[in-house]
Amino acid sequence: MSTETDIRARVIEHAAKKFAANGIKSITMDEIAEQLGMSKRTLYELFKDKKNLVTECLYYFENLAKESQKKIFRETDNTFEAIILSFKSNLEGFQQIDKKFLEDIKKYFPDINKQWEKSKNLHIEKNAGYFIKSMEEGYVVKDFNPNTISLLFYEEVEMVINAQLFNSSKIHFMEIYRTMCIIFFRGIATSKGLEVIENLLMK
Repeated sequence: MSTETDIRARVIEHAAKKFAANGIKSITMDEIAEQLGMSKRTLYELFKDKKNLVTECLYYFENLAKESQKKIFRETDNTFEAIILSFKSNLEGFQQIDKKFLEDIKKYFPDINKQWEKSKNLHIEKNAGYFIKSMEEGYVVKDFNPNTISLLFYEEVEMVINAQLFNSSKIHFMEIYRTMCIIFFRGIATSKGLEVIENLLMK
């Protein structure tokens, strides 16, 4: 018999995929309950409102990304290669997300969007550590300040994501994101790092 924790996890996984593919506003709590074969009352006993469910879905996506990154870093020989593979993983993840999802978070859930923004400094600090290791391993040029390139990379990714809100073509967005990252990585890489980029991104 499924526990409440198991049921919550099943709802979150289902809702996260629905929201990502269709946007948040277009998916109702009634639809989610019906699709999962449960009553609306049961759903609201698990999640007090739609905002609560959306928040849990974002945590779900964040945890998926963290686990994917941990796996990549465990199985990769050097830090720069792990950074590149993490980028490729993020690219695949973006392909599953409709621009309506990002629009709806910004428009209808500003509090959630603010929470998302608060994690920015943590991501920048963490990535700076990866760039430091990449410098020590000889894959990134040591002339750069790791905190600066980490901040720059984060801001460039944010710029591309925000541009997606005004772009009707998901394919076009993916090409912009891929091109931006390749240009960025090539700009900070040593000859040793360029070989990694060539092998992982250019073939």
